[in-house]
Amino acid sequence: MSIQFASDTDHAATVKAALHSQQHAPFPLTISQLFLRNNPQQRAELLNQLLANVSPDMRAALAGSIGSFSDDGTHPHITPEQTEQIAPAQVEEIAATAEQHSPGVIARLQTMAADVGTEF
Repeated sequence: MSIQFASDTDHAATVKAALHSQQHAPFPLTISQLFLRNNPQQRAELLNQLLANVSPDMRAALAGSIGSFSDDGTHPHITPEQTEQIAPAQVEEIAATAEQHSPGVIARLQTMAADVGTEF
């Protein structure tokens, strides 16, 4: 699957198409591919949304590998700079865990994209 973004805020339609395609890769792989193709700010937003849907233990494990990040227990905050230290395999693991822990995470990612002004 080849995903390209026209601009920083024009990625919602691509996310929607990727997540709803009958030929798309599994959710964790799709998210990992999106992560690789995004800029650092978009990567941080994506990861922060995913991390809000996993256990504190998983957030702590990630902090152990990239250094501490702000986390009030429900709203993690990874900086764009920290995303450079996160491997695609870690993103897949986080996405898989988020999907299992919170089945509505796909809808929340769509909502996040809509909040930046792009309709699904």
